[in-house]
Amino acid sequence: MRRHSGFCHALVVGLLAVILSACGTTGDSDSAEDSAEPAAEVDGDFDGGVAGAAQPIPTTIANFDEAEDAMEETVQETMAEAEPADEPAADEGTNVAPTSSQSAASTGEVGAAPLTATQSTAADLGRKIIFTADITVEVDDVSAAGQAATDAIAELGGFVFGQQTNGGAEPRSTLTFKVFPEDFEAAVQALESVGELISQSVGANDVTERVVDLQTRIEVAELGVERLRQALTESQDLEDYAELERLLLDRETELEVMRGSLRTLQDRIDLATITVTLIQDAVNHSMALQVTRYDTHDGGASCPGDFGSEGSVETGTETTLCLEIINTGDEPLTALTVIDTALGITESGDVLTVFGDLDRLEAGQSVMAAHEFTADRTVRLRPKVTARPITVGDGGAVEPAGPPIDVRTDGFIDVFEPEGEPGFGEGLTAGLSVLSGIWTFLQVSVGFILPLLIPLFLFGSLVVFLRRRFGLLSSGRRRNHNNPLPPPP
Repeated sequence: MRRHSGFCHALVVGLLAVILSACGTTGDSDSAEDSAEPAAEVDGDFDGGVAGAAQPIPTTIANFDEAEDAMEETVQETMAEAEPADEPAADEGTNVAPTSSQSAASTGEVGAAPLTATQSTAADLGRKIIFTADITVEVDDVSAAGQAATDAIAELGGFVFGQQTNGGAEPRSTLTFKVFPEDFEAAVQALESVGELISQSVGANDVTERVVDLQTRIEVAELGVERLRQALTESQDLEDYAELERLLLDRETELEVMRGSLRTLQDRIDLATITVTLIQDAVNHSMALQVTRYDTHDGGASCPGDFGSEGSVETGTETTLCLEIINTGDEPLTALTVIDTALGITESGDVLTVFGDLDRLEAGQSVMAAHEFTADRTVRLRPKVTARPITVGDGGAVEPAGPPIDVRTDGFIDVFEPEGEPGFGEGLTAGLSVLSGIWTFLQVSVGFILPLLIPLFLFGSLVVFLRRRFGLLSSGRRRNHNNPLPPPP
């Protein structure tokens, strides 16, 4: 034990001397690049010190822990001394330069992020910067805007890292892009141009110290793992061997975790992340559909009808279905199409336009369409109307204002046969029906009475038996009472 303790002290003293000499060399350098990379110099000196040690590697747990702690403390102290004094310590989450989102918060305006100077400075000084941006854009068509954003990023050499799209009444799409840091500003400006910018948040986080710290810890951990492996091969004690094996597994696990953290951090440094949220514009695009009917064919002149979409008609009745379409939105609608497969309506040409125009319907106005048919069967009505919103741009140019919209309603028309005067067949059928009812009644009556006859028969038989028995006894007593016995002699 004393031999190993002496080795440990000698090793630590030698390491301190070598590392302090490296610190002096590092401190004399005035280069920005040398000051930004203290880990490489420390690691090189440290490796040389360990390689040049002629002493045997300690094989006991206590000596190994002491040597490892001394190495890590020495490296950390050297890193602190090698940090440039004229640069503030940068840790994760610290903004390198004010972003456009911060200035927008104070002025109420949103503009592009002036990050060109920041990027060039970071590259020149060898800083490790993570660029991120979060943008919200209001668009007319979420699907088309998403494709436009993807194409714009692809032209800059970026790619889609993730996408989440929700449809329905309020479509929304969130896309995450990865671009090179030098293309970050151009990518942000390209994504802003796909619609109306609602909000923007841009960040630049300096993680140089964290990268250097992870690299240093990995170097120390690698040396420790290597020393543990050598100590494991030279250990002669079974208990020490088991403890060294457990300690080696722990150190290797910690080393892989640190390597993974460094890879993840480096990936975020190498590729900037931009998240853009596309939301549908706040303009209301909607329409309403009202369905009525009446019994005649007059080219839709009597629309709207006297009845709703529910009701009953006789077979062969000429019926007209009236469909009133109302634009309840804020912008015009075009290409209105009526569809009802149950009635054979597959396009707008299958209906009659009573008033209005199916080609274009202004906001707040309505159009009336009619469809004539002869009721020959019961039918379930499911008329559907589709249209596309438009907007009038500068110079009177018509442009799409969003995805197509539709509206539908349900109805039911029951068709029945007309009633006529009864004939021989109807009378015969009615008579047979009556006879069938009587026969059914008799069957039910007999079936109900038969089970009751058995207890009635048993009860009657018992009554007859009792009456006969007690009746004979009563008659015998009466005869004895009327004819007394003669006195004894």
